[in-house]
Amino acid sequence: MLRAIILIIAFAAVQGSNNCVEQSFGPGRIVCVCNSTYCDTIDEPELRAGQFQWYTSTEDGLRLQLTVGDFSSINNENNGLILIVNSSQAYQSIHGFGGAMTDATALNIRTLSNETQQILLEQYFGSRSGIGYTHVRIPIAGTDFSTRPYTYDDTAYDVTLSNFSLVEEDEYKIHYLNYIKSIMPDPESLRIFCAAWSAPWWMKSTKSIRGGFLEPQYYETYAEYVKKFYDAYKEHGVEIWGMTPGNEPMDGAAVNFSFNSMLWTPRGEAFWSAEYLAPTLSNAGYNPVYMAMDDQRFELPWYPNTMFLNPKAKKLFGGIAYHWYTDYLFSPMRLDITHRENPDKFILMTEACTGSSSWDIEKVVLGSWNRGLAYILDIIQNLSHWVVGWVDWNMALNATGGPNWANNFVDSPIIVIPENDEFYKQPMFYALAHVSRFVPRYSYRIYSEGLDNPNLRAIAFYTPEQRIVVVIVNMADQPFNVTVKSTNMSEHTINLEIPANSFNTLLYLEQQ
Repeated sequence: MLRAIILIIAFAAVQGSNNCVEQSFGPGRIVCVCNSTYCDTIDEPELRAGQFQWYTSTEDGLRLQLTVGDFSSINNENNGLILIVNSSQAYQSIHGFGGAMTDATALNIRTLSNETQQILLEQYFGSRSGIGYTHVRIPIAGTDFSTRPYTYDDTAYDVTLSNFSLVEEDEYKIHYLNYIKSIMPDPESLRIFCAAWSAPWWMKSTKSIRGGFLEPQYYETYAEYVKKFYDAYKEHGVEIWGMTPGNEPMDGAAVNFSFNSMLWTPRGEAFWSAEYLAPTLSNAGYNPVYMAMDDQRFELPWYPNTMFLNPKAKKLFGGIAYHWYTDYLFSPMRLDITHRENPDKFILMTEACTGSSSWDIEKVVLGSWNRGLAYILDIIQNLSHWVVGWVDWNMALNATGGPNWANNFVDSPIIVIPENDEFYKQPMFYALAHVSRFVPRYSYRIYSEGLDNPNLRAIAFYTPEQRIVVVIVNMADQPFNVTVKSTNMSEHTINLEIPANSFNTLLYLEQQ
């Protein structure tokens, strides 16, 4: 009761402000608490020529704190580090950022009051308070982040699919997806894409939702099953932008894999997609953007290159999807090679979460700065190697990292606390925000070089609004003086003292 009174006082004290209402779970472990009446937002005044805006989040508690300053004619390069930015040297166009609307996400959001549910979704997608999400990944039927293993037709050998039906969780997901469209600045910019974790058990070699492959006699039936999913969601106002043929297809190679999975070899995925899936969907009026693979980065470029030996598949697939779970083991040069060998295919990171490793004893670590750091460093690394966007996993989980029927609990940028009608925004949320809020679709990654220090990482973008956006991360326990110089602004620089253990986003209009 005392904690509730303290929080009410804290919320009252910041009404009309955009400040984080902090709750600490130990040194450097801070979350921002949101409820039905208050949640911190991002101050975004008009950006004027000759000025810069600098947003900072720090391990000790700053969250997207705004500083506005003027360009300097003083060059501090002798007193610190230099970052050179060149907007005339552009690389890939950015598609956007997002997260997954799993069963677990929808069920957790539903435990909050209607007002708090709306505020939570607005934090990701809202036109005023949101962080610029434009992508939502949705499963076709169940995943491990469901309360039970299921598909949309678990009636044995129902080859006519007469028992196909959505489940209660789909009602919640569809409701939230339609609400998201209603609060976005541009509802047409929302890209919903899907993947199935498994076909119905009776279509598979293992006769189980775990592992095994789709038996060839069910190729046409399974394509029809996917079409029925499209039909059902369209009936409720949800249009699907894109899809992958299956989530982590190599998981299915393990017969006793721990949760929903189905094997697709690259040649098998290419053949089924080109000969069965795409014709079935196209005949029904659906022509989604197809993305290959949807598995770990170490499978690049082998998996998509093998798929694209099939000329029909090479023509069909517009992109390549992958997950982050082994990024720390395999060089991002795999992305460069994949782009070089498939320059007409975009590369999108489609799933990431912390707390998933076997050594993560605590699946949810409230307020973990290191987990936020892992997010932003991975975003910078991947977007520096031709990736067009970064899509998180569950948008909201509970304090144990579930529900998850397979006990595969993980962490999330937002954790719901239903007993207090609250949710916590973790450092992972702000790590995403430092990029997703300021780098809209059709921005370009641009040249940036310098910061000759192993504790600093940076990346730069040019937006459709003709802004330069520079993201800088300081991993050290000490601040650094940094001078940002644009190649066509030789007489002006931006001199910053980058705080210790911080995420930073710098915005300015480049002077021509």
